[in-house]
Amino acid sequence: MTGRAELDWIVQVTRGQLQRPHPATISGFSIDSRTIKPGEIFVALKGERTDGHLFLEEAFQRGASGAIISRRVEAPGLFNLIEVEDTLAALQALARAYRRSFRIPIVGVTGSSGKTTTKELLFSILSRRFRAYRSPGNYNTEYGLPLALLAMPKEAEVGVFELGLQRPGDIGRLAELLEPMVGIITAIGEAHLGFFQSIEELAENKWALIARLPRDGLAVVNRDSAYLQARRPPARVRTVGFGLEAEAEYRASEVDDTSLEGLRLTLETPQGSFPIRSRLLGRLNAYNILAAAAAALELGASPDDAQRAVVEFRPVPHRMELRRSRVGLVLDDSYNANPTAVKEALRALSRLKASHRKILVLGDMLELGDRAVEAHRELAEAIIRADVELVFTVGELAAETGKALLERGWGERVVLTHSLDELREALLARLEEGQNLILVKGSRAMGLDRFVDGLSPSL
Repeated sequence: MTGRAELDWIVQVTRGQLQRPHPATISGFSIDSRTIKPGEIFVALKGERTDGHLFLEEAFQRGASGAIISRRVEAPGLFNLIEVEDTLAALQALARAYRRSFRIPIVGVTGSSGKTTTKELLFSILSRRFRAYRSPGNYNTEYGLPLALLAMPKEAEVGVFELGLQRPGDIGRLAELLEPMVGIITAIGEAHLGFFQSIEELAENKWALIARLPRDGLAVVNRDSAYLQARRPPARVRTVGFGLEAEAEYRASEVDDTSLEGLRLTLETPQGSFPIRSRLLGRLNAYNILAAAAAALELGASPDDAQRAVVEFRPVPHRMELRRSRVGLVLDDSYNANPTAVKEALRALSRLKASHRKILVLGDMLELGDRAVEAHRELAEAIIRADVELVFTVGELAAETGKALLERGWGERVVLTHSLDELREALLARLEEGQNLILVKGSRAMGLDRFVDGLSPSL
């Protein structure tokens, strides 16, 4: 956006008061003074820990073209200050107004796992036929989604956005802002249970995406999920299902998840059946491929688009990404963790045919509330079934998994650590170079993604 007209639009949409007007080129919006780019409007959000108003001068020193504020600021060197009652509400109002300027398919993706991979896969398929846009990174919150919407190019022909759930009501609020025409639910698992009374309640919150689809909207739903099977979309919404086991319009057969080279499967669709080759690992990624292919084909992509995009697609960093290290191969799934996802990752590890020793590095799974200790101890059985030879834990909760294994007689096969530095030392001391296949899994706050980065480059 450039010129006074765009500034006037911002003032009008936010119902703000413009102070210190000054000619400027507007290139976008930012809520972070550390990463703001020249020309962006700085939105001074008030958070739990800090207040964006404290960083206004830094934002302008880095090239801000203006700022949205909720209290008067007298510091010199500031201009194009738009005063509003609530800066977050103003940011969301701008995103809502900008979104409504588009008459294109908008896709919302949510689920307890696989959201980002499905979003990226869908974008890759659609990009072969359309001018597609997808939300960057994990811009999937009440702060990130508005920024992602406002960054969508005006020439976009389809948009794909991720919706994250942490607390009750999040998905409904985000869906109201996004107004998607297509809703995808990848999976339902034991995530964020510290904020929900049950998985059923969590599933109901995820379902808010489908419940808010418009007339003639499209729901793309995992038919294999027990928590989704009984739910019915509104009559105004068309539904297609995907799955490996249940009857669905989009199914995968002849799934081979045993090779380190990646998944092989046959994709069965209303348009016919065709083979899929992928670098992605694990049965869970078969669902992500199915979800993305289903949505893409329903939006007008061809089976050839899907085949070519999937075979070229590389794993999203830290999500079942195979990497080399000085101690062997690392199956890096360190971005986040919940009990369902850990068990699925262990299943993927166990099914891989390799001469390597199979090893688990497990960090705490967070946001599980009262079930935290029990959920960690329950993982011991899944680890035993996965034929893991050696387990390293880091964190107090993951130690409960280790203790449960020790009680099962694992002895020296379990190494409990309390920090990433201690984990690194223990890992390097116990593992010889060569034939190790190391699954790394833990909640993002544990920092295991940085731990893996320190061990190895990407393949």
